[in-house]
Amino acid sequence: MDSKRKYGLGIWWLGLGYYLFYMPYSGLTKALSNGLLPDMGDSVPGAVLLPVSVMATVVGMLGFITVKKWWQYAGHRKLFGRSIPFPRRSTFLSGVCIATIMGTTTLAFTFQGISIVLVLVLLRGGVLIIAPAVDAIASRRVRWFSWAAMLISLLAVIVVLGDTNNYKMSLGATVNIAVYLTAYFFRFQLMSKLAKSGERETTLRYFVEEQMVASPLLLGALASMAVIGAGNEMMGFRLGFTTFLESRVAGLAMLVGLCYAGLCVCTTLIFLDCRENTFCVPMHCGSSMLSGVTAAGILTLFFNQSAPSAAQITSAGLIIVALLFLSPLHHFQRTANKIMDSFVGVYQTLLNFVYGPGGRKSIASTGLQLNSADSTNVTPQGIADEEQFDKLRQTLLFVCSGNTCRSPMAAAIGNAEIALRFKIPFEALGSAPLQALSAGISARAGASMTPEAQRALHLLDIPITPHSAHNLTVELAHQVERIFCMTRAHRNAIINMIPAAAEKTQCLDPDDDIEDPIGSGMEAYVRCARRIHGLVRSRLDEIGLRQT
Repeated sequence: MDSKRKYGLGIWWLGLGYYLFYMPYSGLTKALSNGLLPDMGDSVPGAVLLPVSVMATVVGMLGFITVKKWWQYAGHRKLFGRSIPFPRRSTFLSGVCIATIMGTTTLAFTFQGISIVLVLVLLRGGVLIIAPAVDAIASRRVRWFSWAAMLISLLAVIVVLGDTNNYKMSLGATVNIAVYLTAYFFRFQLMSKLAKSGERETTLRYFVEEQMVASPLLLGALASMAVIGAGNEMMGFRLGFTTFLESRVAGLAMLVGLCYAGLCVCTTLIFLDCRENTFCVPMHCGSSMLSGVTAAGILTLFFNQSAPSAAQITSAGLIIVALLFLSPLHHFQRTANKIMDSFVGVYQTLLNFVYGPGGRKSIASTGLQLNSADSTNVTPQGIADEEQFDKLRQTLLFVCSGNTCRSPMAAAIGNAEIALRFKIPFEALGSAPLQALSAGISARAGASMTPEAQRALHLLDIPITPHSAHNLTVELAHQVERIFCMTRAHRNAIINMIPAAAEKTQCLDPDDDIEDPIGSGMEAYVRCARRIHGLVRSRLDEIGLRQT
Protein backbone atom coordinates (compact mmCIF):
# COMPACT_ATOMS: atom_id res chain seq x y z
CA MET A 1 0.00 0.00 0.00
CA ASP A 2 1.15 3.57 -0.61
CA SER A 3 0.56 4.51 3.02
CA LYS A 4 2.88 1.76 4.12
CA ARG A 5 5.58 2.86 1.68
CA LYS A 6 5.33 6.44 2.88
CA TYR A 7 5.54 5.30 6.46
CA GLY A 8 8.65 3.26 5.71
CA LEU A 9 10.58 5.95 3.85
CA GLY A 10 9.66 9.04 5.86
CA ILE A 11 12.25 8.46 8.56
CA TRP A 12 14.96 8.12 5.89
CA TRP A 13 14.12 11.57 4.51
CA LEU A 14 14.40 12.91 8.05
CA GLY A 15 17.80 11.22 8.30
CA LEU A 16 18.91 12.94 5.10
CA GLY A 17 17.66 16.29 6.40
CA TYR A 18 19.52 15.71 9.66
CA TYR A 19 22.74 15.04 7.71
CA LEU A 20 22.32 18.15 5.55
CA PHE A 21 21.73 20.42 8.56
CA TYR A 22 24.33 18.82 10.86
CA MET A 23 27.23 19.11 8.41
CA PRO A 24 27.24 22.95 8.18
CA TYR A 25 26.27 23.22 11.86
CA SER A 26 29.27 21.26 13.13
CA GLY A 27 31.69 22.62 10.51
CA LEU A 28 30.75 26.27 11.04
CA THR A 29 30.84 25.93 14.81
CA LYS A 30 34.35 24.46 14.71
CA ALA A 31 35.51 27.03 12.12
CA LEU A 32 34.25 29.97 14.19
CA SER A 33 35.63 28.66 17.49
CA ASN A 34 39.07 28.01 15.90
CA GLY A 35 39.22 31.26 13.91
CA LEU A 36 39.59 29.48 10.56
CA LEU A 37 37.54 31.73 8.29
CA PRO A 38 39.28 34.39 6.11
CA ASP A 39 39.55 37.90 7.61
CA MET A 40 37.91 36.61 10.75
CA GLY A 41 40.49 37.84 13.21
CA ASP A 42 40.21 36.21 16.62
CA SER A 43 38.45 32.95 17.30
CA VAL A 44 34.99 33.03 18.87
CA PRO A 45 34.76 31.29 22.26
CA GLY A 46 31.82 28.98 22.77
CA ALA A 47 30.32 31.21 25.47
CA VAL A 48 30.25 34.14 23.02
CA LEU A 49 28.92 32.07 20.12
CA LEU A 50 26.11 30.38 22.05
CA PRO A 51 23.73 33.35 22.73
CA VAL A 52 23.54 34.41 19.07
CA SER A 53 23.10 30.87 17.79
CA VAL A 54 20.38 30.17 20.36
CA MET A 55 18.52 33.36 19.37
CA ALA A 56 18.49 32.11 15.78
CA THR A 57 17.37 28.65 16.94
CA VAL A 58 14.41 30.19 18.81
CA VAL A 59 13.35 32.10 15.70
CA GLY A 60 13.85 29.09 13.43
CA MET A 61 12.09 26.57 15.66
CA LEU A 62 9.09 28.67 16.68
CA GLY A 63 8.83 30.01 13.13
CA PHE A 64 8.71 26.46 11.77
CA ILE A 65 5.91 25.51 14.19
CA THR A 66 3.98 28.64 13.20
CA VAL A 67 4.37 28.06 9.45
CA LYS A 68 3.26 24.44 9.85
CA LYS A 69 0.27 25.61 11.99
CA TRP A 70 1.16 23.08 14.68
CA TRP A 71 0.35 25.29 17.68
CA GLN A 72 -3.16 23.80 17.61
CA TYR A 73 -1.77 20.46 18.80
CA ALA A 74 -0.33 21.84 22.05
CA GLY A 75 -2.26 21.81 25.30
CA HIS A 76 -3.93 25.15 26.05
CA ARG A 77 -4.87 27.12 29.14
CA LYS A 78 -6.88 30.26 29.69
CA LEU A 79 -4.88 33.38 30.55
CA PHE A 80 -6.69 36.71 30.87
CA GLY A 81 -9.55 35.24 28.88
CA ARG A 82 -7.34 34.00 26.03
CA SER A 83 -6.44 30.42 25.23
CA ILE A 84 -2.66 30.06 24.97
CA PRO A 85 -0.42 27.02 24.29
CA PHE A 86 0.73 25.50 27.55
CA PRO A 87 2.93 22.41 28.07
CA ARG A 88 2.23 19.53 30.39
CA ARG A 89 4.55 18.99 33.30
CA SER A 90 6.19 15.98 31.67
CA THR A 91 6.83 17.76 28.37
CA PHE A 92 8.16 20.75 30.30
CA LEU A 93 10.72 18.45 31.92
CA SER A 94 11.57 17.05 28.50
CA GLY A 95 11.96 20.62 27.25
CA VAL A 96 14.49 21.25 30.03
CA CYS A 97 16.40 18.18 28.84
CA ILE A 98 16.50 19.30 25.20
CA ALA A 99 17.48 22.83 26.25
CA THR A 100 20.44 21.28 28.06
CA ILE A 101 21.25 19.17 24.98
CA MET A 102 21.11 22.25 22.73
CA GLY A 103 23.60 24.18 24.84
CA THR A 104 26.01 21.34 25.47
CA THR A 105 26.04 20.18 21.82
CA THR A 106 27.18 23.56 20.51
CA LEU A 107 29.72 23.98 23.32
CA ALA A 108 31.14 20.51 22.64
CA PHE A 109 32.39 21.63 19.21
CA THR A 110 34.03 24.77 20.57
CA PHE A 111 36.50 23.20 23.02
CA GLN A 112 40.09 23.46 21.85
CA GLY A 113 42.07 20.28 21.21
CA ILE A 114 39.03 18.14 20.34
CA SER A 115 38.17 17.28 16.73
CA ILE A 116 34.68 17.02 15.30
CA VAL A 117 35.07 13.27 14.86
CA LEU A 118 36.21 12.81 18.47
CA VAL A 119 33.25 14.82 19.77
CA LEU A 120 30.80 12.76 17.71
CA VAL A 121 32.30 9.44 18.76
CA LEU A 122 31.84 10.43 22.40
CA LEU A 123 28.35 11.85 21.93
CA ARG A 124 26.97 9.19 19.56
CA GLY A 125 28.72 6.31 21.27
CA GLY A 126 27.19 7.47 24.53
CA VAL A 127 23.70 7.71 23.02
CA LEU A 128 23.97 4.21 21.54
CA ILE A 129 24.94 2.92 24.98
CA ILE A 130 22.06 4.75 26.65
CA ALA A 131 19.31 3.50 24.28
CA PRO A 132 19.20 -0.19 25.32
CA ALA A 133 19.79 0.80 28.95
CA VAL A 134 16.64 2.96 28.85
CA ASP A 135 14.72 0.08 27.24
CA ALA A 136 15.88 -2.24 30.02
CA ILE A 137 14.80 0.21 32.73
CA ALA A 138 11.38 0.43 31.06
CA SER A 139 11.18 -3.40 31.15
CA ARG A 140 11.27 -3.67 27.37
CA ARG A 141 12.85 -6.70 25.75
CA VAL A 142 16.35 -5.74 24.62
CA ARG A 143 17.56 -8.09 21.94
CA TRP A 144 21.06 -9.52 21.83
CA PHE A 145 22.27 -7.38 18.95
CA SER A 146 21.32 -4.23 20.88
CA TRP A 147 23.60 -5.32 23.71
CA ALA A 148 26.28 -6.19 21.13
CA ALA A 149 26.03 -2.70 19.61
CA MET A 150 26.29 -1.17 23.06
CA LEU A 151 29.51 -3.08 23.79
CA ILE A 152 30.99 -2.10 20.42
CA SER A 153 30.10 1.54 21.10
CA LEU A 154 31.77 1.30 24.49
CA LEU A 155 34.87 -0.13 22.79
CA ALA A 156 34.84 2.81 20.34
CA VAL A 157 34.81 5.29 23.21
CA ILE A 158 37.67 3.43 24.94
CA VAL A 159 39.76 3.40 21.73
CA VAL A 160 39.34 7.11 21.10
CA LEU A 161 40.00 8.05 24.73
CA GLY A 162 43.16 5.94 24.67
CA ASP A 163 44.58 8.05 21.83
CA THR A 164 45.81 10.67 24.31
CA ASN A 165 48.50 12.10 21.99
CA ASN A 166 45.91 13.47 19.56
CA TYR A 167 43.49 15.32 21.82
CA LYS A 168 43.32 17.42 24.95
CA MET A 169 40.24 16.77 27.05
CA SER A 170 39.69 19.56 29.56
CA LEU A 171 37.58 19.23 32.67
CA GLY A 172 35.02 21.56 31.13
CA ALA A 173 34.71 19.36 28.02
CA THR A 174 34.33 16.23 30.16
CA VAL A 175 31.59 17.79 32.28
CA ASN A 176 29.86 19.13 29.16
CA ILE A 177 29.66 15.70 27.53
CA ALA A 178 28.51 14.07 30.77
CA VAL A 179 25.69 16.62 31.13
CA TYR A 180 24.70 16.07 27.48
CA LEU A 181 24.38 12.29 27.93
CA THR A 182 22.53 12.65 31.24
CA ALA A 183 19.97 14.92 29.57
CA TYR A 184 19.47 12.37 26.79
CA PHE A 185 19.06 9.58 29.35
CA PHE A 186 16.06 11.32 30.91
CA ARG A 187 14.68 12.66 27.62
CA PHE A 188 14.51 9.18 26.08
CA GLN A 189 12.48 7.94 29.02
CA LEU A 190 10.03 10.85 28.86
CA MET A 191 9.72 10.61 25.09
CA SER A 192 9.06 6.87 25.11
CA LYS A 193 6.41 7.29 27.78
CA LEU A 194 4.60 10.24 26.25
CA ALA A 195 4.84 10.13 22.49
CA LYS A 196 6.23 7.06 20.67
CA SER A 197 2.79 5.75 19.76
CA GLY A 198 2.39 6.32 16.03
CA GLU A 199 -0.43 8.79 16.73
CA ARG A 200 0.20 11.96 14.68
CA GLU A 201 -1.66 14.20 17.14
CA THR A 202 0.19 12.74 20.13
CA THR A 203 3.54 13.10 18.36
CA LEU A 204 2.92 16.69 17.33
CA ARG A 205 1.62 17.66 20.76
CA TYR A 206 4.81 16.37 22.35
CA PHE A 207 6.98 18.03 19.68
CA VAL A 208 5.33 21.44 19.99
CA GLU A 209 5.17 21.45 23.80
CA GLU A 210 8.80 20.36 24.14
CA GLN A 211 10.12 22.87 21.62
CA MET A 212 8.11 25.80 22.96
CA VAL A 213 9.98 25.23 26.23
CA ALA A 214 13.47 24.23 25.06
CA SER A 215 15.11 27.03 23.08
CA PRO A 216 13.32 29.94 24.88
CA LEU A 217 14.32 28.42 28.23
CA LEU A 218 17.95 28.09 27.13
CA LEU A 219 17.94 31.67 25.82
CA GLY A 220 16.48 32.93 29.10
CA ALA A 221 19.09 31.03 31.13
CA LEU A 222 21.93 32.49 29.02
CA ALA A 223 20.48 35.99 29.36
CA SER A 224 20.25 35.61 33.15
CA MET A 225 23.87 34.51 33.38
CA ALA A 226 24.89 37.36 31.07
CA VAL A 227 23.25 39.84 33.43
CA ILE A 228 25.08 38.31 36.40
CA GLY A 229 28.39 38.45 34.51
CA ALA A 230 30.47 36.64 37.15
CA GLY A 231 33.47 34.77 35.76
CA ASN A 232 34.80 34.31 32.24
CA GLU A 233 31.93 32.16 30.98
CA MET A 234 29.17 34.53 32.08
CA MET A 235 31.10 37.48 30.70
CA GLY A 236 31.34 35.55 27.43
CA PHE A 237 27.56 35.21 27.40
CA ARG A 238 27.30 38.98 27.98
CA LEU A 239 29.57 39.67 25.00
CA GLY A 240 27.46 37.32 22.91
CA PHE A 241 24.34 39.37 23.63
CA THR A 242 26.06 42.75 23.08
CA THR A 243 29.23 43.58 21.15
CA PHE A 244 29.45 40.30 19.23
CA LEU A 245 26.18 41.14 17.48
CA GLU A 246 28.06 43.91 15.64
CA SER A 247 30.89 41.66 14.46
CA ARG A 248 31.40 40.46 10.88
CA VAL A 249 30.78 36.84 11.78
CA ALA A 250 27.57 37.34 13.77
CA GLY A 251 25.60 36.33 10.68
CA LEU A 252 27.48 33.03 10.51
CA ALA A 253 26.73 32.44 14.19
CA MET A 254 23.04 32.97 13.39
CA LEU A 255 23.38 30.46 10.54
CA VAL A 256 24.73 27.97 13.08
CA GLY A 257 21.56 28.47 15.12
CA LEU A 258 19.26 28.11 12.12
CA CYS A 259 21.01 24.90 11.11
CA TYR A 260 20.55 23.64 14.65
CA ALA A 261 16.83 24.42 14.47
CA GLY A 262 16.60 22.38 11.26
CA LEU A 263 18.52 19.41 12.62
CA CYS A 264 16.55 19.55 15.87
CA VAL A 265 13.28 19.23 13.94
CA CYS A 266 14.64 16.25 12.01
CA THR A 267 16.21 14.39 14.92
CA THR A 268 13.22 14.92 17.24
CA LEU A 269 10.83 13.53 14.64
CA ILE A 270 13.23 10.60 14.10
CA PHE A 271 13.16 9.80 17.82
CA LEU A 272 9.36 10.19 17.91
CA ASP A 273 8.85 7.56 15.22
CA CYS A 274 6.78 4.77 16.75
CA ARG A 275 9.43 2.17 15.96
CA GLU A 276 11.75 1.00 18.72
CA ASN A 277 14.87 2.87 19.79
CA THR A 278 17.06 0.21 18.22
CA PHE A 279 15.95 1.59 14.85
CA CYS A 280 15.53 5.30 15.58
CA VAL A 281 18.78 5.84 17.50
CA PRO A 282 20.96 4.32 14.75
CA MET A 283 19.27 6.56 12.19
CA HIS A 284 20.11 9.59 14.35
CA CYS A 285 23.68 8.50 15.11
CA GLY A 286 24.50 7.32 11.60
CA SER A 287 23.38 10.59 10.00
CA SER A 288 25.34 12.76 12.42
CA MET A 289 28.47 10.59 12.21
CA LEU A 290 28.48 10.86 8.42
CA SER A 291 27.91 14.61 8.58
CA GLY A 292 30.72 15.04 11.13
CA VAL A 293 33.19 13.07 9.03
CA THR A 294 32.17 15.15 5.98
CA ALA A 295 32.64 18.42 7.90
CA ALA A 296 36.02 17.29 9.25
CA GLY A 297 37.12 16.39 5.72
CA ILE A 298 36.12 19.83 4.42
CA LEU A 299 38.05 21.58 7.21
CA THR A 300 41.10 19.41 6.44
CA LEU A 301 40.98 20.07 2.68
CA PHE A 302 40.21 23.79 2.66
CA PHE A 303 41.37 25.15 6.02
CA ASN A 304 44.55 23.12 6.65
CA GLN A 305 43.18 21.47 9.77
CA SER A 306 44.80 18.29 11.03
CA ALA A 307 43.13 15.16 9.73
CA PRO A 308 41.47 12.91 12.33
CA SER A 309 43.93 10.44 13.83
CA ALA A 310 43.91 6.74 13.01
CA ALA A 311 42.38 5.96 16.41
CA GLN A 312 39.60 8.49 15.83
CA ILE A 313 38.83 7.05 12.39
CA THR A 314 38.89 3.55 13.89
CA SER A 315 36.48 4.64 16.60
CA ALA A 316 34.16 6.19 14.05
CA GLY A 317 34.34 2.91 12.11
CA LEU A 318 33.38 0.98 15.25
CA ILE A 319 30.35 3.24 15.68
CA ILE A 320 29.34 2.40 12.11
CA VAL A 321 29.75 -1.31 12.93
CA ALA A 322 27.49 -0.81 15.95
CA LEU A 323 24.92 0.79 13.65
CA LEU A 324 25.20 -2.14 11.23
CA PHE A 325 24.56 -4.52 14.09
CA LEU A 326 21.35 -2.67 14.82
CA SER A 327 19.77 -1.71 11.51
CA PRO A 328 20.42 -4.72 9.22
CA LEU A 329 19.76 -7.23 11.99
CA HIS A 330 16.62 -5.30 12.84
CA HIS A 331 15.41 -6.04 9.30
CA PHE A 332 16.78 -9.58 9.46
CA GLN A 333 14.70 -10.22 12.56
CA ARG A 334 11.65 -8.91 10.78
CA THR A 335 12.29 -11.28 7.87
CA ALA A 336 12.75 -14.15 10.30
CA ASN A 337 9.44 -13.16 11.91
CA LYS A 338 7.72 -13.39 8.54
CA ILE A 339 9.00 -16.96 8.15
CA MET A 340 7.91 -17.86 11.68
CA ASP A 341 4.54 -16.20 11.10
CA SER A 342 4.01 -18.39 8.04
CA PHE A 343 4.71 -21.51 10.11
CA VAL A 344 2.31 -20.29 12.77
CA GLY A 345 -0.27 -19.66 10.07
CA VAL A 346 0.10 -23.25 8.82
CA TYR A 347 -0.23 -24.49 12.40
CA GLN A 348 -3.36 -22.40 12.90
CA THR A 349 -4.83 -23.82 9.68
CA LEU A 350 -4.24 -27.33 10.96
CA LEU A 351 -5.96 -26.46 14.25
CA ASN A 352 -8.94 -25.09 12.37
CA PHE A 353 -9.05 -28.24 10.24
CA VAL A 354 -8.99 -30.51 13.31
CA TYR A 355 -11.22 -28.54 15.67
CA GLY A 356 -13.18 -26.43 13.23
CA PRO A 357 -13.13 -22.61 12.84
CA GLY A 358 -13.56 -20.88 16.16
CA GLY A 359 -13.09 -24.17 18.02
CA ARG A 360 -10.35 -22.94 20.35
CA LYS A 361 -11.16 -23.06 24.02
CA SER A 362 -9.85 -19.61 24.88
CA ILE A 363 -7.85 -16.66 23.70
CA ALA A 364 -4.69 -16.03 25.70
CA SER A 365 -4.28 -12.82 27.63
CA THR A 366 -7.85 -11.64 27.12
CA GLY A 367 -9.96 -13.28 29.79
CA LEU A 368 -12.81 -13.80 27.29
CA GLN A 369 -13.87 -17.36 26.54
CA LEU A 370 -14.90 -18.79 23.20
CA ASN A 371 -16.99 -21.86 23.90
CA SER A 372 -17.61 -23.65 20.63
CA ALA A 373 -19.76 -26.31 22.27
CA ASP A 374 -22.35 -23.74 23.30
CA SER A 375 -22.18 -21.60 20.19
CA THR A 376 -24.38 -23.88 18.13
CA ASN A 377 -27.25 -23.22 20.53
CA VAL A 378 -27.35 -19.63 19.34
CA THR A 379 -28.54 -18.93 15.81
CA PRO A 380 -29.46 -15.44 14.62
CA GLN A 381 -32.54 -14.97 12.52
CA GLY A 382 -31.82 -15.16 8.84
CA ILE A 383 -28.85 -17.55 9.29
CA ALA A 384 -30.32 -20.94 8.49
CA ASP A 385 -27.42 -22.46 6.56
CA GLU A 386 -24.86 -24.22 8.78
CA GLU A 387 -21.95 -23.26 6.49
CA GLN A 388 -23.01 -19.63 6.61
CA PHE A 389 -23.29 -19.91 10.40
CA ASP A 390 -19.76 -21.34 10.64
CA LYS A 391 -18.41 -18.28 8.83
CA LEU A 392 -19.58 -16.17 11.76
CA ARG A 393 -17.38 -18.07 14.20
CA GLN A 394 -14.62 -15.52 14.68
CA THR A 395 -13.16 -12.96 17.02
CA LEU A 396 -12.83 -9.28 16.14
CA LEU A 397 -10.01 -7.26 17.64
CA PHE A 398 -10.15 -3.46 17.85
CA VAL A 399 -6.80 -1.67 18.24
CA CYS A 400 -5.81 1.89 19.19
CA SER A 401 -2.79 3.35 21.00
CA GLY A 402 -3.32 3.13 24.75
CA ASN A 403 -6.34 0.78 24.89
CA THR A 404 -8.20 3.11 27.26
CA CYS A 405 -10.51 5.00 24.92
CA ARG A 406 -11.29 4.22 21.28
CA SER A 407 -10.57 0.49 21.09
CA PRO A 408 -12.38 -0.47 24.35
CA MET A 409 -15.34 1.66 23.26
CA ALA A 410 -15.33 -0.15 19.91
CA ALA A 411 -15.14 -3.57 21.59
CA ALA A 412 -18.00 -2.69 23.96
CA ILE A 413 -20.12 -1.38 21.09
CA GLY A 414 -19.23 -4.46 19.01
CA ASN A 415 -20.28 -6.89 21.75
CA ALA A 416 -23.51 -4.96 22.36
CA GLU A 417 -24.33 -5.11 18.64
CA ILE A 418 -23.46 -8.81 18.47
CA ALA A 419 -25.79 -9.59 21.38
CA LEU A 420 -28.52 -7.49 19.78
CA ARG A 421 -28.22 -9.19 16.40
CA PHE A 422 -28.08 -12.69 17.89
CA LYS A 423 -31.07 -11.68 20.03
CA ILE A 424 -29.42 -12.91 23.21
CA PRO A 425 -28.85 -11.15 26.57
CA PHE A 426 -25.56 -9.30 26.78
CA GLU A 427 -24.64 -11.49 29.76
CA ALA A 428 -24.88 -14.58 27.51
CA LEU A 429 -22.42 -13.22 24.97
CA GLY A 430 -19.85 -15.87 25.93
CA SER A 431 -21.98 -18.48 24.16
CA ALA A 432 -21.99 -16.56 20.86
CA PRO A 433 -19.62 -17.58 18.06
CA LEU A 434 -18.70 -13.96 17.38
CA GLN A 435 -17.02 -11.75 19.98
CA ALA A 436 -15.11 -8.45 20.11
CA LEU A 437 -11.89 -7.73 21.99
CA SER A 438 -9.54 -4.75 22.19
CA ALA A 439 -5.81 -4.06 22.59
CA GLY A 440 -3.30 -1.23 22.29
CA ILE A 441 -0.11 -0.56 20.36
CA SER A 442 1.55 1.20 23.33
CA ALA A 443 -0.76 0.51 26.26
CA ARG A 444 0.07 0.94 29.93
CA ALA A 445 -0.85 -2.51 31.15
CA GLY A 446 -3.70 -2.52 33.64
CA ALA A 447 -4.99 0.97 32.89
CA SER A 448 -8.76 1.46 33.08
CA MET A 449 -11.03 2.86 30.42
CA THR A 450 -11.15 6.65 30.71
CA PRO A 451 -14.14 8.05 32.63
CA GLU A 452 -15.15 10.06 29.57
CA ALA A 453 -15.22 6.92 27.42
CA GLN A 454 -17.36 5.15 29.99
CA ARG A 455 -19.72 8.13 30.13
CA ALA A 456 -20.00 8.20 26.33
CA LEU A 457 -20.91 4.49 26.27
CA HIS A 458 -23.49 5.08 29.00
CA LEU A 459 -25.09 7.85 26.93
CA LEU A 460 -25.35 5.39 24.00
CA ASP A 461 -26.92 2.73 26.30
CA ILE A 462 -23.93 0.42 25.74
CA PRO A 463 -23.25 -2.03 28.61
CA ILE A 464 -19.91 -1.40 30.30
CA THR A 465 -17.82 -4.29 31.61
CA PRO A 466 -14.58 -4.09 33.64
CA HIS A 467 -11.65 -3.21 31.40
CA SER A 468 -7.89 -3.55 31.88
CA ALA A 469 -5.62 -2.23 29.13
CA HIS A 470 -3.15 -4.58 27.50
CA ASN A 471 -0.90 -4.55 24.45
CA LEU A 472 -1.31 -6.36 21.19
CA THR A 473 0.90 -9.45 21.06
CA VAL A 474 1.89 -11.77 18.23
CA GLU A 475 -0.06 -14.57 19.92
CA LEU A 476 -3.23 -12.51 20.20
CA ALA A 477 -2.95 -11.35 16.58
CA HIS A 478 -2.76 -14.96 15.41
CA GLN A 479 -5.77 -15.99 17.49
CA VAL A 480 -8.24 -13.49 16.04
CA GLU A 481 -9.75 -13.44 12.58
CA ARG A 482 -10.06 -9.69 11.97
CA ILE A 483 -8.16 -6.69 13.34
CA PHE A 484 -9.78 -3.26 13.05
CA CYS A 485 -7.48 -0.25 13.62
CA MET A 486 -8.47 3.29 14.51
CA THR A 487 -5.90 4.94 12.22
CA ARG A 488 -3.65 4.11 9.28
CA ALA A 489 -0.66 4.58 11.57
CA HIS A 490 -1.99 1.80 13.81
CA ARG A 491 -2.35 -0.50 10.83
CA ASN A 492 1.16 0.25 9.63
CA ALA A 493 2.55 -0.37 13.11
CA ILE A 494 0.81 -3.75 13.36
CA ILE A 495 1.99 -4.87 9.92
CA ASN A 496 5.48 -3.68 10.78
CA MET A 497 5.43 -5.78 13.96
CA ILE A 498 3.44 -8.79 12.65
CA PRO A 499 3.72 -9.01 8.84
CA ALA A 500 1.62 -12.17 8.69
CA ALA A 501 -1.35 -10.21 10.09
CA ALA A 502 -1.47 -7.83 7.10
CA GLU A 503 -4.34 -9.53 5.28
CA LYS A 504 -6.68 -9.50 8.27
CA THR A 505 -5.76 -5.99 9.46
CA GLN A 506 -7.78 -3.03 8.22
CA CYS A 507 -8.90 0.40 9.34
CA LEU A 508 -12.30 0.55 11.02
CA ASP A 509 -13.00 3.53 8.77
CA PRO A 510 -11.41 2.80 5.36
CA ASP A 511 -11.66 6.45 4.33
CA ASP A 512 -10.33 8.40 7.31
CA ASP A 513 -8.64 8.09 10.70
CA ILE A 514 -10.62 8.06 13.93
CA GLU A 515 -8.89 10.75 15.97
CA ASP A 516 -8.13 10.39 19.65
CA PRO A 517 -10.67 12.40 21.71
CA ILE A 518 -8.41 12.53 24.79
CA GLY A 519 -8.06 16.11 26.01
CA SER A 520 -10.82 17.41 23.72
CA GLY A 521 -13.78 17.35 26.11
CA MET A 522 -16.85 15.21 26.63
CA GLU A 523 -18.52 16.23 23.37
CA ALA A 524 -15.56 14.85 21.41
CA TYR A 525 -15.89 11.51 23.21
CA VAL A 526 -19.60 11.26 22.41
CA ARG A 527 -18.97 12.15 18.74
CA CYS A 528 -16.21 9.56 18.60
CA ALA A 529 -18.40 6.87 20.21
CA ARG A 530 -21.29 7.58 17.82
CA ARG A 531 -18.98 7.44 14.82
CA ILE A 532 -17.48 4.15 16.03
CA HIS A 533 -21.00 2.79 16.57
CA GLY A 534 -21.96 3.45 12.98
CA LEU A 535 -18.71 1.99 11.65
CA VAL A 536 -18.98 -1.15 13.79
CA ARG A 537 -22.50 -1.76 12.52
CA SER A 538 -21.26 -1.44 8.93
CA ARG A 539 -18.38 -3.87 9.54
CA LEU A 540 -20.77 -6.42 11.11
CA ASP A 541 -23.05 -6.08 8.09
CA GLU A 542 -20.06 -6.85 5.84
CA ILE A 543 -19.19 -9.94 7.89
CA GLY A 544 -22.72 -11.22 7.35
CA LEU A 545 -24.26 -10.61 10.76
CA ARG A 546 -27.08 -8.29 9.78
CA GLN A 547 -29.72 -6.89 12.09
CA THR A 548 -33.16 -8.30 11.35
